Amino acid sequence: STYTCATTSNEWQATNKQTNVILNVFAVEFVDRSVSTKIYQSLTCTISGLSQNTPVTWIGPDNSEISESDTSNYVIDQGTYVFGSKASTLTIKQLVLESLPTSSVFKCKLKSAAYPEFSPDVVNEMTLTLFELGVEAISKEVETGTDATISCIITGITQQLNAVVWRKDGTDVTTLSESNYVV
Repeated sequence: STYTCATTSNEWQATNKQTNVILNVFAVEFVDRSVSTKIYQSLTCTISGLSQNTPVTWIGPDNSEISESDTSNYVIDQGTYVFGSKASTLTIKQLVLESLPTSSVFKCKLKSAAYPEFSPDVVNEMTLTLFELGVEAISKEVETGTDATISCIITGITQQLNAVVWRKDGTDVTTLSESNYVV
């Protein structure tokens, strides 16, 4: 948006001295996530409404800037600037994820490239919550000769399980065709 600053000064004997002032407003989207520590995870800082391409600085949970040269722990993709928008991505490698506390704050920081001298830093933060694999047994006690249902609850996964196998005394009961088991 363009605003006009119109001034009058008796000292300078100037009336209606006009200057255009540009105000560009942009938006940053950076949302909290819950993830597994067993695969690389990518965080995306999406910016829209930029007047020109602006680099994004990533800040880790220890409040220090993450270097683009730290490729053993992270991969930073600044993204492509298209029609005022871009999405910068920080990929966190598994070794780093496994060393983070259960809840960690990451930040994306940017400053107007068009008006850096007069524009403040914009810092958005998100909380990365790390899942841990959990298996909870739901045990039962029933009378002889009655049907019983047992189960286990799996938590902390972000993808479908590859398989679930039930065993009794070391024998796989999920594939027995002549059994009293229904899976």
